[in-house]
Amino acid sequence: MKLRLWQAECINLALTQYQNGNSHFLALATPGAGKTLMASELADQLLKNNMVDVIICFSPSSIVSQD
Repeated sequence: MKLRLWQAECINLALTQYQNGNSHFLALATPGAGKTLMASELADQLLKNNMVDVIICFSPSSIVSQD
């Protein structure tokens, strides 16, 4: 799935913040904007780049978490 421009920019900003030693990042967008998809892609990149060991996901429904 192709990310929206804001999602790709948000991921790049989050990765940059993480690489600079910041362990917190807040993504704020309206309901249905694609935050969960963006966070999933960010988590995937963090894992693939060995930047984190574990990711815990809290989601509003099992449908969202099983993708």
